[in-house]
Amino acid sequence: MRFTDTLSDGASVKLMTDGILLAETQTDPLLRAYDTIIIDEAHERSLNIDFLLGYLKQILPKRRDLKIIITSATIDADRFARHFAQGDKPAPVIEVSGRLYSVEVRYRPIDAGLVEMPGKPDAKPNAAQTAREKRDLMDGVVDAVEELSRIGSGDVLVFLPGEREIRDAAEALRKHHPPHVEILPLFARLSAQEQERVFKTSNARRIVLATNVAETSLTVPGIRYVVDAGLARVKRYSYRNKVEQLQIEPIAQSAANQRAGRCGRVANGVCVRLYEELDYNQRPKFTEPEILRSSLAAVILRMKSLKLTAI
Repeated sequence: MRFTDTLSDGASVKLMTDGILLAETQTDPLLRAYDTIIIDEAHERSLNIDFLLGYLKQILPKRRDLKIIITSATIDADRFARHFAQGDKPAPVIEVSGRLYSVEVRYRPIDAGLVEMPGKPDAKPNAAQTAREKRDLMDGVVDAVEELSRIGSGDVLVFLPGEREIRDAAEALRKHHPPHVEILPLFARLSAQEQERVFKTSNARRIVLATNVAETSLTVPGIRYVVDAGLARVKRYSYRNKVEQLQIEPIAQSAANQRAGRCGRVANGVCVRLYEELDYNQRPKFTEPEILRSSLAAVILRMKSLKLTAI
């Protein structure tokens, strides 16, 4: 990572971020320091990852000895295989089944309509049904956590779009749960000490409130249940205003599946999605690549500095 180089002499494996590898292309254009490069979580399709995938394809004809391995749990394997095809022969795809316990998915939409009373189609809704119409995201999170707490013991991981929603949810949950229940926020602006609390297990029940960083970037231990709001903050470039904006948007199916898989690591889990199953089925299968929603100024400048092609 940046400013934390702990590589020792004679090391065989070097772990780094995609940004560090991109920076190394400035001083080592053909990446001769490596005979194998593994790119993990390629399904995220960030600008850095997409640039690396294109760059590695460009240098492969000059580095016949270089081995490239692309890994991900929810990758569009056929598309990546065609990208690295040699002639008409796509790159080989190897599927490795992970040790994942079964996960039950429940749909609890926040804005669910009134439930028709059996045998009484014209019956007027009671107060509880009317109040259900006015629920917001915080109400949905509190109800989902309460439902999961009745199933059994185990920690809960709640996915929310941003810091503001995490703080609001933490406040709402503290009003509904006894003091011994640990409610732990997790987002980028927290201090390192506060983030470390998430990775320390305890005898008390823990409710971890996190952004999509907990999908793939890190693994929270001991999670048995997941609450998925189905939203994430997405960076988009406004061509009209010439600025980048963070917008809250629905996540793709691949991201939703990644979130659900977080509760199937240690035992059978339950994932509560705060949206309808029809909504899930209508969402795109994979996340839109960042390169399609970002300013390409930095990408073009990097391509010029590497003398990749005429632009």
